[in-house]
Amino acid sequence: MKLYSISLSNNCRRVNATIQHLGLEVEIAEQGFGDLKTPDFLSMNPNGKVPLLVDGDLRLWESRAIMQYIATKKPGNTLWPNDVMRQADISRWQFWEAAHLSRGTTAYAFETLFKKIFMKQEADPAALAQGEKDWHANAPILEAQLASRKFILGNDVTLADFSVGACFSFAEPSGLPMDKYPNIKAWLGRMNELPAWKNTTPKLG
Repeated sequence: MKLYSISLSNNCRRVNATIQHLGLEVEIAEQGFGDLKTPDFLSMNPNGKVPLLVDGDLRLWESRAIMQYIATKKPGNTLWPNDVMRQADISRWQFWEAAHLSRGTTAYAFETLFKKIFMKQEADPAALAQGEKDWHANAPILEAQLASRKFILGNDVTLADFSVGACFSFAEPSGLPMDKYPNIKAWLGRMNELPAWKNTTPKLG
């Protein structure tokens, strides 16, 4: 298997952490942003985005789909156990993160960090205000879920944790307001103790 990846990407981080946690042998092909628009890359992923997994004739994009697929390569793991109800619960949190939670965290990262770094622009106050609104609308759901759990679904780390956790890769440098959410902060501390999570931390400079 070969993974096309960019280390600064949240979407790539969740896949790379899955690979490392499971100890899978996957060739990692680090890309530059310009590489994603070449004819060769677009022939594999017409979206022109990473991550992209190549496994034989399969060209698989969308990070959460890749996570689920590669987790099947090592049966008996807790990330994606062979239990359809557990898998459905994991998928629920993956889809919730993609559709809801990431709207707020992504706005903070983009407006306060990536705009300055890559576009030399200041944050748009209206966009940042909307991001803050989205964040505070969704964070209490995760905060409540983690009130009595070590990880999102209980004592074992799952793909739900890697999916949701990737949203927080730039939480601290972006100034994401976390003070009202002690359970989320404690959970992130536990995530940072996992070698696969620590090893895939994006580095801004």
